[in-house]
Amino acid sequence: MLITLNNRTLQLRSPMVTAHGRTTDRHIIEITAKQDGFFGYGEAAPLPSFGAETFEETQIALTEWSKNPESLPDPPVARSGAATALDYLEQSKSKTLLPPGAVAVQALIGAVEISSVERQISDAINDGYRAVKLKVAAADTASDIERIELAASLIDPQVLLRLDANGGWTKQQALTVLTCVEASRIALVEEPTSDPSDWEKIKEETGIRVGADEHLTDRHQIDRLIELGAAQTFVLKPSILGGPPATRAIASLAANNDIDIVISSFLDGPIALRTGRDLALELAPEQIHGLGTAPLFVEDLPEDVQPVNGHLHRL
Repeated sequence: MLITLNNRTLQLRSPMVTAHGRTTDRHIIEITAKQDGFFGYGEAAPLPSFGAETFEETQIALTEWSKNPESLPDPPVARSGAATALDYLEQSKSKTLLPPGAVAVQALIGAVEISSVERQISDAINDGYRAVKLKVAAADTASDIERIELAASLIDPQVLLRLDANGGWTKQQALTVLTCVEASRIALVEEPTSDPSDWEKIKEETGIRVGADEHLTDRHQIDRLIELGAAQTFVLKPSILGGPPATRAIASLAANNDIDIVISSFLDGPIALRTGRDLALELAPEQIHGLGTAPLFVEDLPEDVQPVNGHLHRL
């Protein structure tokens, strides 16, 4: 098996501001696995603030793996990219043809300034998105309340409003914000605090469904989430969970415990966005997924990962 690695950088049009910090670009390692004339492709783009390894650690791990591809690398983003390339290689070797399809995706709003939030949400609605996810907990609670109220006023009730705190609120801050806004307009809040034992109380007090994201990178944490009944939705990022095989396993575990799933981008490049799209079509085709991130980049990504009327299409 021949493994080749190629580095590229994608620039964001505007900084993505979250409770984890400020992201302005994505450094990506594109992976090609070739065997017997067949090809598989993967991608690795770590975000250390999310709990992943650094770019240098990813690069070292993938370089070592390329010399011995029988054993997957240990760092989570490197492992995910390698596992993705091997998964698509096996599909290529078995001549598996994926049928055409389309999945609905959400728009991601990471701006802090109120004018930028208004512009980005208005653009998303005009572009046909059926769900908008607003990043919160990167500023004070008053700012969060203002931005959430603005978002709710701009979108039609049939368009879902989702929030993502990335674990940045305390329990009291989460309750302060979520009880000061019209909770019935909020379809989901992801990782409202860093402690899942808070989440049941937040759901009970507000009626808002809670999503797990960062806590899904470790099996012990997943088991604890299920034991606590903390999350009603698992937001699955194949780019950090171990690629398609691990994502399928967690999705199966979620289904066995009546937990919904959403497949989500890790601010991915085109290869990983295709992976997310394909898994969304396979695992939850009726859901609205977190894969509408291609327009956030300055570079024009390929047509098949660009949302059209709020959908990603597999051609």
